[in-house]
Amino acid sequence: MTSPTSEPGRLVDSFELADGRRMSIRTTVAADAERICELYGAMGPGDRHRRFFSAFRPHLEWCRDWVTVGERGGFGVIATVTPERDDLSVSTDPEVGPSDEVVVAEAGYALRSDGDGDLAITVATGWRGWLGPYLLDVLVRHAAEVGVANLQADVLLENGPMLSLLRRRDPVALGHDDGMVHLSVGTGAATPSWPPDEDRPRVLIEVAGRRWAGERAAEAAGLATAMCSGPAGRRYQGCPVLDGGRCPLADDADAIIVLLDPHDDRTTALLDAHRRAVPGRPVLARRSSAPDGPREQGAHGCTEVAGDGASAVSQLLALIGRRQGA
Repeated sequence: MTSPTSEPGRLVDSFELADGRRMSIRTTVAADAERICELYGAMGPGDRHRRFFSAFRPHLEWCRDWVTVGERGGFGVIATVTPERDDLSVSTDPEVGPSDEVVVAEAGYALRSDGDGDLAITVATGWRGWLGPYLLDVLVRHAAEVGVANLQADVLLENGPMLSLLRRRDPVALGHDDGMVHLSVGTGAATPSWPPDEDRPRVLIEVAGRRWAGERAAEAAGLATAMCSGPAGRRYQGCPVLDGGRCPLADDADAIIVLLDPHDDRTTALLDAHRRAVPGRPVLARRSSAPDGPREQGAHGCTEVAGDGASAVSQLLALIGRRQGA
């Protein structure tokens, strides 16, 4: 991983708005802590709940820690609006900013222990719609530049705006828990990859809705799972496997389960591609979508998945252990 290219307080972008005001995007510094606190202080309890999963109201110490995330290998930006006047041009001095600039959004990611980034975006009510996607683009571009392959986020299922924002990048789900989904988006490829420091056996599940009944059993068994919605669900960037490219999740998976529509020709093509890509790797599918042949996996065959829950996990453990010689 290379060093970040953006220095603290650096101006990332600046442009005039339709109403004559000027918006500036710059990296965050410690001096921004009070302004960030004001941004959160103006939020209602519902917005804070969607951001923090509780009624937590960020205090100054928390805000100082968050705005200096860049000092710990992460990256943070702040969006401010000022009147369009020559004497209020935005300063790039880390300790100085226009006295009457208004913070309308902040976004950033912190480095995770697994090597990915953990992202968060907060936009003031009157600025929602276009600014969130713009800031996500800023985070994704920076992460790609410095070698952070994926950005992850825990999102409440009730948080429609954040879910919609991430869905534009065809995320994969890494898990669900108590009304929350854990999503991952790639920064330099059409699909995310496995976190670089993920050392558990990796299972890719292709299932409509990115949700699998065996998630919790798989986690309890020590398996890492990633749930992709498959070709029909990847509306924005397509399926790289069927488009002649490579899918890092599929390439590096220890096993793959395909639970997509067995009557869709794309499902058949996907199964065939997975079987051919890594000979001997377990590829499981529903019986009606698996190629004709024995129920047990052959040299290039497809195994019928035992079920959608704990029974499938037991089957996976046996197949992965057999392949690894355990």
